[in-house]
Amino acid sequence: MTGAEAVARLRELALPRGHYVVHGSGALLLRGLVHAAGDLDILARGPAWLLACRLSEPDAGLLDPVVRPRPEVEIWGGWLGEDVDTLIDGAEDVLGWPCVGLATLLAFKERLGRPKDVEHVRLLRQLLERAGPRAGRRR
Repeated sequence: MTGAEAVARLRELALPRGHYVVHGSGALLLRGLVHAAGDLDILARGPAWLLACRLSEPDAGLLDPVVRPRPEVEIWGGWLGEDVDTLIDGAEDVLGWPCVGLATLLAFKERLGRPKDVEHVRLLRQLLERAGPRAGRRR
């Protein structure tokens, strides 16, 4: 998926602002930090989750329910034990789309320790080191 495709999917979904956030590689993609992502991970609560459930029947994910309105789009009703409200409320605006902060994304990818995230972890560490101690803090 390209950045343009991610934006098109977000527009199609028309989830209510303040009730969802883009996480994972999609947050890097929307920032232009990677050229492609395998899928678009969206965390949703309240009205956004209810809308997602009208688009497709929720499946049982590893720990959390997930809706897949398209093969490359996953809308999650939880996020591996993390506080979804905190993630959504702490979203940063990226080109008009709510995305998790880079420090939050780095912590998540480091915690999982997946081989596929090694390059993203390296990139995020470099970006945050260059940005200094205030990087990743919400304004």
